[in-house]
Amino acid sequence: MKFQTRLGWALTLLLAAGAASAQDKLSLRLDYSIYGTHAPLYYGIDKGLYKAEGIDLSIGEGSGSSNTAKLVAQGIDPVGFMDYGTMLKGVAAGMPLKGIFAVHQRSPMVIISHADAPVRAPKDLEGKVLGMSASESTAQMFPVLAALNGVDQKKINVIAPAVGTKTALFLQRRADAITGVTYFHIPPLETQGAKVHYFSYADFGVNALEGGLAANTKWLEANPEIARRFLRATRKAYEAAQADPAATVDALVRQRPEQARNREQLVRQLQLSLQAASTPNTKGLPFGVSSEKDWQAMVDQFVQSGQIASPVPTSTLYTNDYNKD
Repeated sequence: MKFQTRLGWALTLLLAAGAASAQDKLSLRLDYSIYGTHAPLYYGIDKGLYKAEGIDLSIGEGSGSSNTAKLVAQGIDPVGFMDYGTMLKGVAAGMPLKGIFAVHQRSPMVIISHADAPVRAPKDLEGKVLGMSASESTAQMFPVLAALNGVDQKKINVIAPAVGTKTALFLQRRADAITGVTYFHIPPLETQGAKVHYFSYADFGVNALEGGLAANTKWLEANPEIARRFLRATRKAYEAAQADPAATVDALVRQRPEQARNREQLVRQLQLSLQAASTPNTKGLPFGVSSEKDWQAMVDQFVQSGQIASPVPTSTLYTNDYNKD
């Protein structure tokens, strides 16, 4: 009898240990190839933050926010890092997407030109050659910038570089300017010795949240606890990045050793990225929490610029419910 009792306890302990170690698999799709903003996600894996929450996170690189939005909407990846302007247009078109963790709350999008031939304002792009790919978040938001500043887009010669070749296009001076984001495009150009001038979309009236995590709404409804655990670990990772960007990038390099050659650039990208992490409406709030006022301002601009036909309720665009504890 004692043997059977001990055996029973042993089996109970083994089953409990197995349940405790069970990990919910979750795939996340990035908006692009790896850059500094993504480092906290790899930090979370490296430091066991996701594992501690019972999540086995896998990360796949992307090829533009438009493509990432499609993959998440189709449920191929339940969660993705994407431009929220692209997501908004997708939701207006019926895509089952919702923002759950806002990383770039002040738009870091910029127009980059050569310092010796600067483009100082949106209107100055008329008659110029602009490098801009349609699938990029900056292209999704460019019509808003143009509409707010009276720019005739027909007077701009737009050339669409292949994925990953925009910097080369600029350095070869095949374009007078390119669209970009501070944290992604400025560091590599600086590293290669380019002298640049840039102005931000935000400086010319574009009040739009830019990048963050969005999820498939059907997946959210079916997996609320996984979403909460995922964001709890993610928030810790981004808070750690605020405290020590370099250590966060080192964690990324441990997970992706081929990125070691880009370490300094990744650190610079992350530092610039974190500068856009809040607005006056979210200052002092937990990382990733966004404001209804900021979302409404974004919707209003999309309607005014003709990017969407009618307003989309902000409640269908975002939620902070999974990023509370």
